[in-house]
Amino acid sequence: MKKILLSLAVLSSLSVINSQVITQNSVPNTVVATGSVACASSSTSTDYYTGDNSYMRLFKLSDYGITYNYKITNIAFGVQLAARTISGSSTDIGGTFPVEVWVYTTASTTPTALISVSGTNPLTTVNVSSANNAAMVNTGTSVNQVIPAGSNFVVEVFHDGNTGKAGTTASPFERFYMGTQPGTQTGLSYLSSETCQILTPIATGTGALAGFPSAKWVMTITGQNATLGVTEVINSRDVQIYPNPVKDVLKFKLGSNLKSESIEIFDMAGRIVTSVSNSKNVNEVNVSDFTKGTYILKIKANDGKLYTQKIIKD
Repeated sequence: MKKILLSLAVLSSLSVINSQVITQNSVPNTVVATGSVACASSSTSTDYYTGDNSYMRLFKLSDYGITYNYKITNIAFGVQLAARTISGSSTDIGGTFPVEVWVYTTASTTPTALISVSGTNPLTTVNVSSANNAAMVNTGTSVNQVIPAGSNFVVEVFHDGNTGKAGTTASPFERFYMGTQPGTQTGLSYLSSETCQILTPIATGTGALAGFPSAKWVMTITGQNATLGVTEVINSRDVQIYPNPVKDVLKFKLGSNLKSESIEIFDMAGRIVTSVSNSKNVNEVNVSDFTKGTYILKIKANDGKLYTQKIIKD
């Protein structure tokens, strides 16, 4: 069955220091146990599988100040449920199955008019199993794909658990539900499926998917400046910022025994609006005079890395 597309998250930053980790979830890399949606076998069926489903997100490099060729080196995504079943039973019989990861470029601001960066084959596949339920899986070191500066790109996670399957022990049905995180997202999550006649990707929580507003796909991309080969860490768990959105004072806390050496805040045009040489390890910045809008916070830490977060000024 022709896979449809899924958009994976892409975030970024202006300067470069280490590898960039991109996500559109306010709580990155954390998957909850419920809330996903997929085209699946009917409620009256004695077989349990998900049909062809494309889980998508679209990202504009320009939204995050990436003005250079961006090389994707790893893609991670959440798994809510992965299971292999035989006809007449919902019990997982164990074992792994592949999930395809596709990457596209597009001139559109929605996941349409896509051009695959890997031709007629997926960029890579990732094997999943019930051991990955409510967790993240990633492509490891198998990805090395450059996205041209100024591009929009879409990452698609695709799986079909029914076509070509017999429901036997040797050829079991498969169920795959994308991992979700109901917190704030900075870009829409989309689903499409030929089996369920969702031929144009629909944002979760809208239209035919209006009943699934919490289905916000967890996707994280690691990449780097393709020319300089350096990496910065975006939306890392090692940096907590609060409140976000912020009205007056933005506070942040670094984990893993990290200390900040400098702090910079950029507007979306790439201009520095605040710069602090942090010899006293300051952990807050007053932004009360900022104009309402979106900004990029960059913290250079004592591990030599640059930690980047997107912030909203109320």
